[in-house]
Amino acid sequence: MATTYSNVDDDTAGIPQAPGSEHADLLSFLQYFETLFLIDDSEHMERQWSDVSALIQAVAPVCLKYDENGIDIYFVNHRPLLYFPGMSVRKSGYNHIKQVHSGSGDGSDKDSAQGIFRRVKPGGRCKLGARLRKLLTWYLEQLREDPQRAPLNVIAITAGVSSDDFAAPLLDAAKALDAAGAPEHQLGVMLFQLGDDEEARKKFEHADDHMWRDAGTRDIVDTVAWRGWPAGFTSEDMVKAVLGAVSKKMDGAKSALAGTAVPARRETTVS
Repeated sequence: MATTYSNVDDDTAGIPQAPGSEHADLLSFLQYFETLFLIDDSEHMERQWSDVSALIQAVAPVCLKYDENGIDIYFVNHRPLLYFPGMSVRKSGYNHIKQVHSGSGDGSDKDSAQGIFRRVKPGGRCKLGARLRKLLTWYLEQLREDPQRAPLNVIAITAGVSSDDFAAPLLDAAKALDAAGAPEHQLGVMLFQLGDDEEARKKFEHADDHMWRDAGTRDIVDTVAWRGWPAGFTSEDMVKAVLGAVSKKMDGAKSALAGTAVPARRETTVS
């Protein structure tokens, strides 16, 4: 179910509260998942850009604590310097990032989450659907080649003002997973809305609460709407943000994954 937090006028707003030790058991299951952040860097995110930075500072350390393979960071518009059209979508982002800050203090932290973030400036349109389709298609191809592929946890941080259809690739991915008989926890997409666009919020809520039911597919979507950084943002809220949509399937995932080896992070040669 969609969750909304609002406290725009709270002067004490800042980086959200980190999860406490009582959540360690649940969060430990992050080691079984690949975590991919997809960040909307369109013109609609200019007002929320500092909130994105705060979110990365809060969420990334939690992910990295439980996943030694690091996190992947992709943007809707920005591409790495050496990326050219026609390359694999896997080269269009930053993979296996293992630190939030470099600690060098000399501005050279190009391989840290915050270092990457500082090089990106919001601008242009938001084609969230096209970006999701590329990334999810790549993952599904990987999964077909390697059915033991680690489950994927996508956290999409966006204003939600997309100029294309963001729901269609989510629905297509759910159908593909159903057809393949993949575990229910194989893929989850958290639509993490920053800002107060009401139309976007309603579209996200429909994707979360109704789309999968209307189509008769599995539910791979969860949503959170943020309208500022309230001081009352609890550790439970952070757990939901970190685990994303896979938290919906966590009961089943616990039974399936408990006591098993952490999946090897290997990639096939599909483009």
